[in-house]
Amino acid sequence: MDFQHALTSEYNQQVVWITGTGQGIGLAVAKQFAALGAKVIGFDRQFSDTSMLFKHVLCDLSAPEQLSHTLEELIQHGLAPYNLVYVAGVLEMGGLDELNLAQWQHCQNVNAASLFVFIQQCTKHFKQTRQGSIVTIGSNAAKTPRQYMGAYCASKAAATQLTLTAGIELANFGVRCNVIAPGSTLTPMQTGMWQDEQGAQRVIEGFAEQYKLGIPLQKIATPEEIANTAVFIASNLSSHTTMQVLTIDGGATF
Repeated sequence: MDFQHALTSEYNQQVVWITGTGQGIGLAVAKQFAALGAKVIGFDRQFSDTSMLFKHVLCDLSAPEQLSHTLEELIQHGLAPYNLVYVAGVLEMGGLDELNLAQWQHCQNVNAASLFVFIQQCTKHFKQTRQGSIVTIGSNAAKTPRQYMGAYCASKAAATQLTLTAGIELANFGVRCNVIAPGSTLTPMQTGMWQDEQGAQRVIEGFAEQYKLGIPLQKIATPEEIANTAVFIASNLSSHTTMQVLTIDGGATF
């Protein structure tokens, strides 16, 4: 059985929860799973395209205290996930002496606290079914400090360790939890940091004054490249892979 057939056979009519499907990597991941026959439930504050979604859930991931009831309702209505892919993320820029507490908390809420709520709700279900997979889209910034990105780095480090902890707690139930850590990827978050049309080339070359290496592969990742890995690592084709961090950054960190 080839990879494509194996994935289609596995995901046909399976419910997959994906956060951050309004744009960027989340949207690319949703399209990949939908193409394999999955019933994709997307979560975001706004959506640019819902055509591939079985259901879209409007929610504010910066308010994690509001999520539990929404997720419980989905599970009660027979829409519990086969897989969870947590993609949603926000970036707050600024030096540590410039950031305010609201910016810090915004990163923590979207990138880590809401992930905690999703994992908590999925864990209850996965322990009963003794199957499932969690994939968190983290960042290579979780292990490599970046100037002016303290809130983001810290929140992605929290998301990484939270996911790995879920992996060790759920291993005895046959549930796998892994992290994908992209580097610079062609998303609105990335392009929003560029000042002109040379932004991409500057990222590829690196910023020596910020102690930031360039990208050896000489290109910025596409959302589809990250999505390809998410589909694979979530699937039974990776059935013996858990508690791993897969860094996909073209060699920018090593």
